[in-house]
Amino acid sequence: MKTMKILLACALAFEQAVLPVSMLFAQDAPPAADKNFAQDLQGPSGGEEGGPILESQQPSSDAPPPATMPQGQTPGAPIESVQIGGGTPKDAPMYEEAEAVSPLDRKIGPIRLKGAPLSTFLDVVSAQSKVNFIITEGLEAKTITVFLRKTTVREALELLLRVKGLTYQRIGKSNTYVVQKRSADMPNLITKIYTLNYIPLIPITTIGEEIASITSADVSADASNGMGGGQQGGKEGGKEDDKGIAILTIVRSVLSKKYGKLATDPRTNTLVITDVPEVFPQVEQIIAELDKKAPQILIEAQIVEINTDRVNELGIEWGGSRGEMAYFAGPARLTDYGLRPGFFSGDQWKQFFPKTQDISAASGSGAGSIDPIFSTGQQSSKGVYYGIFSLAQLQAIFRALISKGEARYLGKPKIVAMNNKTALIQIAKDAATGTQSVVASAGGSSGSSSTGVERRRVGLVLKVTPQVNKEGFITMIVQPAYSDTVASAVTVQGQTVLDPVSRGASTMVRVKNGQTVVIGGMLASTENKTIKKVPLLGYIPIIGWLFTSVSSRRTNTDLVIFMTPTILVD
Repeated sequence: MKTMKILLACALAFEQAVLPVSMLFAQDAPPAADKNFAQDLQGPSGGEEGGPILESQQPSSDAPPPATMPQGQTPGAPIESVQIGGGTPKDAPMYEEAEAVSPLDRKIGPIRLKGAPLSTFLDVVSAQSKVNFIITEGLEAKTITVFLRKTTVREALELLLRVKGLTYQRIGKSNTYVVQKRSADMPNLITKIYTLNYIPLIPITTIGEEIASITSADVSADASNGMGGGQQGGKEGGKEDDKGIAILTIVRSVLSKKYGKLATDPRTNTLVITDVPEVFPQVEQIIAELDKKAPQILIEAQIVEINTDRVNELGIEWGGSRGEMAYFAGPARLTDYGLRPGFFSGDQWKQFFPKTQDISAASGSGAGSIDPIFSTGQQSSKGVYYGIFSLAQLQAIFRALISKGEARYLGKPKIVAMNNKTALIQIAKDAATGTQSVVASAGGSSGSSSTGVERRRVGLVLKVTPQVNKEGFITMIVQPAYSDTVASAVTVQGQTVLDPVSRGASTMVRVKNGQTVVIGGMLASTENKTIKKVPLLGYIPIIGWLFTSVSSRRTNTDLVIFMTPTILVD
């Protein structure tokens, strides 16, 4: 009897040792295809996020089987403590203190399901992203077929749940989302944020505004036609913030008229778009095509202005500046005819001149000077002012003079411009061209007058708009303009005024990278020739040269602009 008990105890001990091993050998090995599929469902291995969706981990052979099966927690019960690495129990936090990346931006995949319940799909996503989902009642029967490689939780939910007429909502700041049916009258709207890398969301000013911002106020008589041009007209109705931002107009053109909304954040250079899902593929294509790095062009300009002035004077000039040879002023005498006492009642009307004894014999103080009334200041004892005959104007001046003047201005400005953005170079001043008088009166009173200086803005303005193509050629719209003032032949109140003179060009050229283009031809030439001759004598051959004076003056002004564009490589 004792021997039977010993044999029974050994049999039981042997069964306890052999049973786990036999269970391992009893399991069929999965096929290779099923094994790969299981690995795909488990998500990326190693340190990447995601976890298995299948409980493929088997207990080790030396570990005893669990005494009891794990049971789910009662809804509403507190979360049990989790023991990590055999240390002291640590409470699982329900909320993250701070999240650097949204849970929906975590990477998942690959996922391959065909005709699977919605709960299975969410279970796969939850296992790989550590995101919790709660499915409302009535969604268990929905099936889904999905084949996804690498994606994010957000994209998977947007593409799949919204196709099934579902929506999701986050609970507080936790990693838990509630999946529920979307209301029938609620539009299927999506809000996405796009950060632009190269397109600035700030208004681009016009050329007139740029000139006004870099120069002083235009005090010209006609500021609208001056070089400043003034600022352009007012804002366009309701869209003053979008002025000069072309991408906003383009994106708005593809949004739906009923639900599409667009907002901008210039601080972070982002677009916030809300619309139906069908619109976003086109919006993303537009942003991908337009938000590209634009090349920068270094524009080096050399501005050369050459002024030459040549004067030739040769010959014999007779008389004064207007050819005066002699001067004669006749005698003069004062008269009191019509004012003499007894003129109307007596016979004094018979005498045209007063009696000589009534006129002082003293000599005038201005002897030798010529007066248009009294001829000279010398008076005779009979009351007659002496006339004069003078040959002082008879003079011969021999002129032989050649003078030549040359002035040169050289400027070397440099500026960097973006592709298809106008660059501006300006060197100007407000020159005084004349005087102006302003009379102010109030209610018929005499009022007051003031005299000021009339000014006109003159100088050099160079506008360049470069464009780079794929072959490395640069197409430029070049618009140089130069204005100056010259002395006018007209005088106002004895003062010489100045006339504004303008020269300019506008052209489009295509050059290679680093090639120099020359813009010239803005040449102004003036030639004056004056010939003075003595009548009759000046027309006698050979001898007439002694009575002829020739004066010629030639003025040339040439403006040449050299421009060299260079593409800047990052």
